Amino acid sequence: MTSNTSSGDGVPASAGEGRANQRRRTRRALIEAALALCEGGRKPSFPEVAERAMVSRATAYRYYSSVEDLISDAMFERAVPALESFCSPGQDDPAEMAARAARTMNKLLLDDEVGLHAVERSFMSAWLDNPQQSRPPRPARRMQYIGPIVDSLKGELTPAARRRLAHALATVMGTEAALSLRDVAGASIDEALAACGWAAQALVRQALAEARERSGKR
Repeated sequence: MTSNTSSGDGVPASAGEGRANQRRRTRRALIEAALALCEGGRKPSFPEVAERAMVSRATAYRYYSSVEDLISDAMFERAVPALESFCSPGQDDPAEMAARAARTMNKLLLDDEVGLHAVERSFMSAWLDNPQQSRPPRPARRMQYIGPIVDSLKGELTPAARRRLAHALATVMGTEAALSLRDVAGASIDEALAACGWAAQALVRQALAEARERSGKR
């Protein structure tokens, strides 16, 4: 049977894409349910969240190892500001936008390091405890920042160069970057934020410099 699920651009999604989209919707439903229940001023139970999200408890546990991890992720989701609240894609300098985005994302994570470690533990448990075809996807909130910044460079970078830049920027913001800076490199919070901003800015500038060098050789 052919799936009728759309990939978002009018093209029918493959079976794999359809399952991935469904898993993203499930995670979204769990986060929204947790936020709605927390608005009542108390911590909900996992069964309550699962019921409100209209999924089974077993499904909810596939995504989060505890209700505390789910609530931490939900609260972080609520705290993430829209990219447009601190920069203007298409108008601001892309390198500076990338630096601001990296600092903003990582500061939110490092403001609650206990929550950061708890959510990362939950992500790792979900990866290890589920077979490959049913592992829930990571939230990938950093891509909500990276996508518009990279898209603003369409006139200067090829599609392949933009894709590579997006991949590179994903390494300097988000949970893994924050944990590496603090737990591996031993950076203070201020040093971590300065380093991730500098690295994001340098990646954009390097991509642009390479594009201009190639253009000058033609």
